[in-house]
Amino acid sequence: MTHILFVGLGLIGGSLASNIKHHHNDVIISAYDYNASQLDKAYSIGIIDHKQSHYEQAVAKADIIFYATPVSQTVTYLKTLPSLETKPGLIVTDTGSTKNSILAFEQELLEHDIHLVGGHPMAGSHKSGILNAKKHLFENAYYMFTYNLDANANAAKRIEHLLQHTLAQFITVNADEHDFVTGVVSHFPHIIAASLVHLNKRYANESQLVPLLAAGGFRDITRIASSNAEMWRDITLENKNHLIKLMKNWQQQMAEATQMLEDTEPEALYQFFEQAKTYRDALPSQKKGAVLSSFDLFVDIPDRPGMISEVTKLLSLHNISISNLRILETREDIYGALRVSFKSPEDRQKGIEALHQFETYLP
Repeated sequence: MTHILFVGLGLIGGSLASNIKHHHNDVIISAYDYNASQLDKAYSIGIIDHKQSHYEQAVAKADIIFYATPVSQTVTYLKTLPSLETKPGLIVTDTGSTKNSILAFEQELLEHDIHLVGGHPMAGSHKSGILNAKKHLFENAYYMFTYNLDANANAAKRIEHLLQHTLAQFITVNADEHDFVTGVVSHFPHIIAASLVHLNKRYANESQLVPLLAAGGFRDITRIASSNAEMWRDITLENKNHLIKLMKNWQQQMAEATQMLEDTEPEALYQFFEQAKTYRDALPSQKKGAVLSSFDLFVDIPDRPGMISEVTKLLSLHNISISNLRILETREDIYGALRVSFKSPEDRQKGIEALHQFETYLP
């Protein structure tokens, strides 16, 4: 039997443990978490086999360790790992959003017969905690493995085999490429979203219409600014070298856009927007990327009692689950007064088919 230890058992760790537990009969899953209630819940619903209250003792029994903790905390664990009793050939992986600081321990751990493979499952949810864990959370999501030393290649293959039933799409890169790519597609957009919100807040005192109208499309495009502030503080500090370069490039782009406006250059502005549109429209739309996707439909309904219940009733009759329902006051560039959010693209497609029965539905 393979003994697997999860250190940290929130949404990500719990979902991985749930998937492994469901698909593998030859594993024993233990978990250690500073929040004992998370362990109690996970044990009660059968995600783990054993609750561990002593970290060092749990490590000594493990064949594979998943550190599903914040990067800074994982770094602390990795620093002390060589001083602990461990099994020969121990495999260690993590779930953090940056990798250079993690893989900095690769050589040292290998000298102690510990194989380190960085891991980054690029999926999540606006909900947290073990009770929101789902064994299918990573389906069709990218799962990135990182290692810099060839001696850890077999360990990476073993982890990939263990996680094959997640149906994630596995990618192997080195640590620096990982941090650069995720900086471009995930970390930097979070900074921009937060900056846009700060800009909105700055001008909110000048007109009460600013926050009022921001309740529509602006709120949607800055959705990721509502992410956990502590987590994103740590991520940006961990990946600051790449992010500083990206921010300087962004500042240059904004300076160029400013110059276009000052010089009244309509053709240059057209190309600015057209080229962005062309590139964005060509991006894959059916895959989970670095930023959590939402699957929305916009329904135009008449303003009379019972219309919202008609929509939800119709979806319910087709056994379609929704994750959110919102009435839109500001609908610039959006045709529809009701936004229905689904949990998956499959549910969204079912919603399209069901709502064809609703005369005012916009596909």
